[in-house]
Amino acid sequence: MKTLHGIIIIGAGPIGLYFASKCEEKKLDYLVLEGSDSIGGQLTRLYPEKQIVDIPGIESIKSADYIELLKDKIDLEKVVLDAHVSSIKNGGEIEISTGKVVYFCKKLIIATGLGTSVPRPLGVEHENECDNIIYSVKSFSHLKGKKVAIFGGGDSALDWAKEISAISDDVHLIHRRLEFRGNPETIKDCKNLKVHLPYVPISITYENGKATSVTIKKVDTEELLTIEVDYIFVNYGNIASLSSFPFKMENAFLVVDSDNKVEQNIFAIGDVCQYQNKTRRIAPGLKEADKVFDLITC
Repeated sequence: MKTLHGIIIIGAGPIGLYFASKCEEKKLDYLVLEGSDSIGGQLTRLYPEKQIVDIPGIESIKSADYIELLKDKIDLEKVVLDAHVSSIKNGGEIEISTGKVVYFCKKLIIATGLGTSVPRPLGVEHENECDNIIYSVKSFSHLKGKKVAIFGGGDSALDWAKEISAISDDVHLIHRRLEFRGNPETIKDCKNLKVHLPYVPISITYENGKATSVTIKKVDTEELLTIEVDYIFVNYGNIASLSSFPFKMENAFLVVDSDNKVEQNIFAIGDVCQYQNKTRRIAPGLKEADKVFDLITC
């Protein structure tokens, strides 16, 4: 006997959870399908310590804390983990198959973010042999007094630099350009932080499975500099594999098939939908969720 849900949300990242919290508040019939074995998406997998500063009504909050806040607002019994969606069919009722179970709903919300991803590597020889080359941070406490080199120029790299330089006086931030992609105000008052612009990594030395130093080259003069390290943190972003659903995620209102026909009652919100001037941040995804929620419940 099949069960027909009012709303199914694919993705239990911040945007999917936020949409679920709105459904919970209005006592709507919903279910959340999450392909991984945990809730929170990349915020918990990659950036749990990152401060989020663009959520309406919240001045600043750690990623992990924001996910916990959202979890408190929903019924966790309505979240199905390890539910890898393999197909979606829209024939009046929407049919979602995970290979193990087939679900049915009246309205479908796709909030899968950037889908599965792997960290973009530093790009030097022997990188994979060193267990102290790190691509995500769950805690900073063990870095107190350590020698750390951070590669990247986005907001996350700047956040890492700020947090780590507060507990260590030997922290280096290396970026390949003269200007950061992230907000440089983040590191304005970081007295223990040494900034190297524009530099790129050339090589590492390693011993017993750990990098002991990294050599960087200045882009314009080719000057070389070797930095001793206990840890190397790499924040070059992730190589994403967007969800392979048979739809184009053009914006929060238009989910179209291969013939550019609008799919009825299927909506995309968050980073899974890309369109002109779209920014990959939390706030735009929350706005999309609000708009779609108002659209389907009005």
